[in-house]
Amino acid sequence: MLSNLWKKNKLTQRTNRMKITVKVLGRYKDFTGNESVQLDIADGNTLQDVINTFVRQYPLAEKDKSRMMVTKNKMFVSFDTAISKEDEITLAPPVVSGG
Repeated sequence: MLSNLWKKNKLTQRTNRMKITVKVLGRYKDFTGNESVQLDIADGNTLQDVINTFVRQYPLAEKDKSRMMVTKNKMFVSFDTAISKEDEITLAPPVVSGG
């Protein structure tokens, strides 16, 4: 009986997944071989979750993780901003100036 309750609870706790298209710029195009990538994330995730998923799939971007330039619907927003499937997300490597 208790195991049935646990299984039922486990099923209801599963999050809905969504596939999002993320545009990539700069050297991220080289990493991915494309101008955009499909990422599978949980519904209601944040831009930080998108970054984490991208870095897991493309480890060469790991060093940029905290400095990555990210836009949601063509606007710079914080990494803790929630996203939805309809949002346009763009990832770009950090800009470095030699002055």
